Amino acid sequence: MKILNHIFGKKTPTSTAIAAEIEKARAEHAAAVAKSGAALAGLSTMSDAEHVKAEAEYQAQRRAADRAEARVADLEKAHAEALAAEAEAEKRAETERFRQRIEAARHAVEVEAATLLRSYDEHAAAIADVLTRLDAMNAEANAVNEAGRHTPGFEPVRNTDAAHRKHPDRLPSEQREKRQCWVFKYPASPPDTERVKYQAEAAREEVIEATIGADGKAIPVPPERYDYYGRVLIIRPALETREIVIERTNFRPGVVEASLNNVSLPPGFTGGEPHWPRK
Repeated sequence: MKILNHIFGKKTPTSTAIAAEIEKARAEHAAAVAKSGAALAGLSTMSDAEHVKAEAEYQAQRRAADRAEARVADLEKAHAEALAAEAEAEKRAETERFRQRIEAARHAVEVEAATLLRSYDEHAAAIADVLTRLDAMNAEANAVNEAGRHTPGFEPVRNTDAAHRKHPDRLPSEQREKRQCWVFKYPASPPDTERVKYQAEAAREEVIEATIGADGKAIPVPPERYDYYGRVLIIRPALETREIVIERTNFRPGVVEASLNNVSLPPGFTGGEPHWPRK
């Protein structure tokens, strides 16, 4: 288009560059219209010479506005054509990229996959040898344990899972701290008795961790009514500092990794023998 050659020369512009020129032309049109209106401002007080000069300025700005308007129309048409051309070019490029993707996928499956499957067969065979050897070790350990279970002082042989694939056990533990506690002390049983029931009762006491209030003092707890061989006693707690258990963990056996007996290693190529389990 002639206007594109006039603005951009021999270089083919993009739709973005054309859009920028459209904005410039619109700005020039708006400026020319504003100047043409200003040229005849104050017409009532003009002399004849000033009127002629103002009329010439008005016409010049109107012509500039017409040229800018025509440039906008031509550039908008060129912009639409550039957009269509770019869309078509992008469509062709997308088609070419997809064609290359198809070729790459076909080459990967036909050539590279065969190489990888041969490598898989080699490594799977080696892994199957390892699993076979581990099975033999575990079978021997089981046989030794069976033969030695009646031998005094015999220590069983661990299998490979217990020796190498088991996470450590979590041992029981306690965390203790000294805290203020309300202690209920119950009366001792008669000293002349030897009955286990009374002996156990003689050392009995109950320790309850004290709740500390906003003032930093222990909140009192009510006394307890206690039946002492038919007599009701009022047991009043005493505030003492005692070492108590604040956290306790129980024993938990370590987890064993998933069994290798569940491993399946099929052949890499059609018609091959499975690597594991072996027939």
